Amino acid sequence: MFWNRQQELNSLESIYARPGGQLVVIYGRRRVGKTALIREFAQDKPLIFFLADKQMETVQLMALRREVATLFPTAERLEPTWDNLLSFVGDQAGQESDKLVLVLDEFQYLAQVNPAVPSILQRLWDLHLHERNLMLILCGSLVGMMFDTCLAYSSPLYGRRTGALKLKPLRFHQVRQIFHAWPFEEVVRLYAVTGGVPHYIRMLGVTPDDEPDDIISRIAQAVLQPSALLYDEPRFILSGELAEPITYFSILQAIAAGEHRLGKIAGALGVQTSRITRYLNVLADLDLVERRVPVTVALPTRTRRGLWTITDHFFRFWFRYVFPHQGDLEMGRTDEVLRQMRQTFDAQFVAAAFEDACADLVMSGSLALPFHPLKVGAWWDKNAEIDLVALNEETGEILFGECKWTEQPVGMGVLQHLYAASRRVPWRKDARREWFVIFSRAGFQEELVARAQRPGDVGYHDVLLVQEA
Repeated sequence: MFWNRQQELNSLESIYARPGGQLVVIYGRRRVGKTALIREFAQDKPLIFFLADKQMETVQLMALRREVATLFPTAERLEPTWDNLLSFVGDQAGQESDKLVLVLDEFQYLAQVNPAVPSILQRLWDLHLHERNLMLILCGSLVGMMFDTCLAYSSPLYGRRTGALKLKPLRFHQVRQIFHAWPFEEVVRLYAVTGGVPHYIRMLGVTPDDEPDDIISRIAQAVLQPSALLYDEPRFILSGELAEPITYFSILQAIAAGEHRLGKIAGALGVQTSRITRYLNVLADLDLVERRVPVTVALPTRTRRGLWTITDHFFRFWFRYVFPHQGDLEMGRTDEVLRQMRQTFDAQFVAAAFEDACADLVMSGSLALPFHPLKVGAWWDKNAEIDLVALNEETGEILFGECKWTEQPVGMGVLQHLYAASRRVPWRKDARREWFVIFSRAGFQEELVARAQRPGDVGYHDVLLVQEA
């Protein structure tokens, strides 16, 4: 299955249509769908696809020669060197009517076994490959290393790329479009666990054509069994990308348990805060965590109000419900872990993901809003917090929102609380246009619905109520 990457496909097709050689870098965390995207793009094009690994360079070169020979059999007679193989591919591309696509997947492993590979590639590209009817795609999963190897100013390949694409998980509104036949709240639960990573959706065994069922039962089979493919997924990813995964595991578990401030995370580990920052920055480079600040803060790096959160939903789930209970799971006490999970899954875990989903609906243009927001996030100070604030610096417009994942319809009290909290937000306080939005899983009480039908009412301005989107 290939889902909803039309924008990325269009970008690749546009690059492919340009005359001359094209060098494209595609990178992003594991499981996000890079290889599936490339294969979908190249399915009607002449393709040489080589997947690198951690073997010796000589072994990799012989494997590359075999892949080249599947399209051009005379390559079998070549001595397997980078110069021979890449020059041969370039020469063959010059004879093709359709542009040849050469993919070096997991490119960072080639640079690991021989740090000179980027320089070799740069030399060959400058000499003649850039003139050939060739699209060279360098693809990789180690985000930091791919950036250093291909995109950084210090890289030999700097300035050679003609396109770069950082692939991210599907956003909530895209998952909603794919699973459009499902009830809204079931899509939210699916997104809460998978974070829009197609591989995780597939591993849960669900497709858009399925009838939605109890997702916790799916989790029990696909994640909580020691033999399941996702049982050790974060451990596998971190161990493959980090030399010292133990500290990173501890940090992620502390955040998943509710510690979001730098000092609190350090305290949970019993170390100084100065020792933690480096590890957090590495996790941020891997797109696993991020430091969030109130959306109205103009200079995020200069505020001490930052809170660290796990942005990868599956990692957030795994470190909340799997990692702390692996002893029980190994002993077959799955039912006890499931019992504990059910106590907090909807009210706490899915509720937090619901806020991310609502923010995406606002930013993506999925809702009919009265203005176009340029920034979306949360806001807080010592005495109040607001789930969602969207603003436009150019027009001076701001939207305040609450996201309620409760089983009871939302009443006027939520709107009154939101209005009171909004008075504390200093952003353009004397010269701004305000709107209010409330997202609710269970709908709204009649009094609040009646209030929302009176736009411009003194005190609350315009109110938008959203139950399903």
